[in-house]
Amino acid sequence: MPGLASILNIARRALFSQRTGMTVTGHNIANASTPGYSRQRVNLIPGLPERVSFGMLGSGVVADRVERLRERFIDRQLRTASSSLGEAVSQQQLLSQVEAFFNEPSDTGLNAVMTKFFSSFQDLATHPEDSAMRNGVLQQGLLLVQSFRGLASNIKSLRDDLLTGVTAKVDRINQLAKEISDLDVQIITARAVGAEPNDLLDQRDLKLDQLSQLAPIHVSEDSRGSVMVSIGGTVIASRAGAVPLQATVSGTQIQITAGQSNLTINVTGGDLGGLLKAANVTLPGYLSQLDQLASTLITRVNQLHSAGFGIGAVPPTGINFFTGTDASTIAVDPAITSNVNNIAASADGAPGNNSVALALAGVGEENLLNGGTASIMQYYSGLVSGIGSTIVSANSTITSQDLILTQLENQRSSVSGVSLDEEMTKLIIYQRGFEAAARLVNSVDDMFQTILDMV
Repeated sequence: MPGLASILNIARRALFSQRTGMTVTGHNIANASTPGYSRQRVNLIPGLPERVSFGMLGSGVVADRVERLRERFIDRQLRTASSSLGEAVSQQQLLSQVEAFFNEPSDTGLNAVMTKFFSSFQDLATHPEDSAMRNGVLQQGLLLVQSFRGLASNIKSLRDDLLTGVTAKVDRINQLAKEISDLDVQIITARAVGAEPNDLLDQRDLKLDQLSQLAPIHVSEDSRGSVMVSIGGTVIASRAGAVPLQATVSGTQIQITAGQSNLTINVTGGDLGGLLKAANVTLPGYLSQLDQLASTLITRVNQLHSAGFGIGAVPPTGINFFTGTDASTIAVDPAITSNVNNIAASADGAPGNNSVALALAGVGEENLLNGGTASIMQYYSGLVSGIGSTIVSANSTITSQDLILTQLENQRSSVSGVSLDEEMTKLIIYQRGFEAAARLVNSVDDMFQTILDMV
């Protein structure tokens, strides 16, 4: 039969439960601005009732467990958006550097330099025997060579620098993978003894969020709460430990390999994916286009120039204007730099003939590229506009993904974020409950004293 001791036990449970609620509330308030923290809530349930002659009589309240409020679906969406945003930001930053290299439109960009180069032959055609005009052609040729080589060098240097950036990202991924694996072991150990390690779970989720910015990850969780984290289908973190990644160079490609098996991982998103795409696809593509432009220019100018004649007692002929095969190796032929009279303007060696100079002046407008559908100037304009379009696309992706990420973070905050107003309200409720339970203890004490006085 229930008696005063049962009432005192109800009060004891109430005091403990309200105290637990105040502790959890205080923990929430203290971590309101802690990155990655998820709001916690004490789950209060009625105690098991006691059977009495007239039915079932309640036994008070029990603090069942402390649970954290977290929505896994939002976490997965947020990590996907974070990976897409990271890739777009990496691409945009690198492309902005490439755009600065080309510096178009400007008076010093390659477009203006090529225009002046072809115009110098037009000027030579008006005075084919004038040394000043020939020196002008030489100077414009040297500027053209400098522009091509400068662009090629800058693009190659940027690509070489990307290996350092990729290595830094890989090192950060390895660090996070190890921390996630260590936290996973701690979580499994805590759950094995019946504890719910909410703060450790928050720390692990924060590491997973940070990892998703670097590369697209897939996270699977088993019944014990242990996670397996994979990139490109390869597990890099689990309770068994972390698998280290390495950045290696294979030919002209930067690759990511895993573990001692050197298994190649295909990283297609995040900061790392953006850097790899830039290093393996974007920058080589731009350099290839620039080389194609330079090669076509070298070939066509040399073809016309070698068939023409310079000036002299015996007009020189068969001399190329350029040497080299691409944007990195293009140079003005030493025969031209040593003697501007070797610059061909005449088609037959006759004084005053300007046919070759006129032909060279028109090279920029000949349809020599893209299967004979684009001129040198049009091809270059297409290259520059392609860079601009890619930057616009990257900026658009950044804007859209940033908006999605903000919306998802707001959704997560509505579930897991700490509201100080709400916590203060709970604090008052728990405080009043504690005071009431304490008063119940006093009442039972008075009742015991009454019984003792009767004896």
